[in-house]
Amino acid sequence: MLEVSQEQAQRFILDVQGLRTEKPSESILKVVRRIHNIQIDTISVVTRSHDLTIFCRLPSYKEGEVWGFERRGKLFEFWSHAMCLIPMESFPFYAWKMEQLSKQTTGWLIEWGVKNKDTVEAVYRHVKKNGPTQSASLGARKKGSNGWWEWKAEKRALEHLFTVGRLMVAYRKGFQKYYDLRERVLPSGQDSEPMTDEKVANFVVQTTLGSLGLASYEDIKVYLGRMPARILWKSSRTAIEGYLDNLRQGGVVEEVSVTGLGNRYFVLGKNHDVLVNSVDNPLNNEAALILSPFDNIMRERHRPRKMWGFEYKLEAYTQAAKRVYGYYVLPILDGHELIGRMDAKKHRDEGLLEVKVLHFQKGRASDSSLVERVAMGIMNFMQFQGCSRVKIGATHPRIAKRALMQHLEL
Repeated sequence: MLEVSQEQAQRFILDVQGLRTEKPSESILKVVRRIHNIQIDTISVVTRSHDLTIFCRLPSYKEGEVWGFERRGKLFEFWSHAMCLIPMESFPFYAWKMEQLSKQTTGWLIEWGVKNKDTVEAVYRHVKKNGPTQSASLGARKKGSNGWWEWKAEKRALEHLFTVGRLMVAYRKGFQKYYDLRERVLPSGQDSEPMTDEKVANFVVQTTLGSLGLASYEDIKVYLGRMPARILWKSSRTAIEGYLDNLRQGGVVEEVSVTGLGNRYFVLGKNHDVLVNSVDNPLNNEAALILSPFDNIMRERHRPRKMWGFEYKLEAYTQAAKRVYGYYVLPILDGHELIGRMDAKKHRDEGLLEVKVLHFQKGRASDSSLVERVAMGIMNFMQFQGCSRVKIGATHPRIAKRALMQHLEL
């Protein structure tokens, strides 16, 4: 069994993910192919999550550019671990998901579709006749809708047809989805046949390990969504690790022991040398990265907790009085370590980025070079969003604010 330190494991994951690497992705499409799925986020307190996830891996990226790749059929959106942008060549795996969803008899949207077949078919016929359709153009506008439970019938029908794979999102305008028939959205020649269960199992392992670098059974279980593990392995740790053991015997994967961590970890055999040599990548002079709460290394909370010892929770859905760090808290990556978090808001009309509060992990604010790298990261984050000014509220500890402000003024 290969044994590595926690630092080696952290650096390797960041290298594979394209966050800290000597071989960065050279285009938007290569970023998505590298990490497989990019979560689409509706919250816009600062730049949306899908934009920030790409920017952290491709500094030349501009907000909203990714949607052009969906319109050109290079990417599509569907349920992965959540609603994500996904490389088009992965469609057969998601066709399998669509097939499984169409067979389900439970779930509020599936049940609603079965009970309202006439509405569903009427909406399908409308899209077939009229082409790309947004929900706002169908039925009467429903005032004050605050969630799926208040969606109008036509919106539910569109989402049902999307979930079972009869419709796809052709493109977005101003973040609004336009649906069209699956066969009209898929590029010519694109394989649309669902994978077999055997190929799905292999795809899940290869894609998760290929995207994350190092993964435990928990990652295999959730990186592409919980459905495959539930259907193929009944979500059993024993069954998932048994499947990985079979691949290990064939040399496809290797087992890895990470110092201080109890889980069994696995790596693709072809990445053995990259993992072993991961400590050689110098990171000390790079600006800190302000990550999205839904970044691929953060979104499953077990990963930062176990691999980095970093407890993280998005508190946007927590009552204000019970929040510890703030409404929309962004993790901060310095080198290979998660060293803090900040609650920020973009004031678009004023061109101002407001950092309401910035929390450093215990003992980290005394490192002047680290504070400087965090200031550089905030400046990069600010400029990416088209802001010209930054305002710093509180810092914890308070002593860090003066040094942070000095670096920002410089």
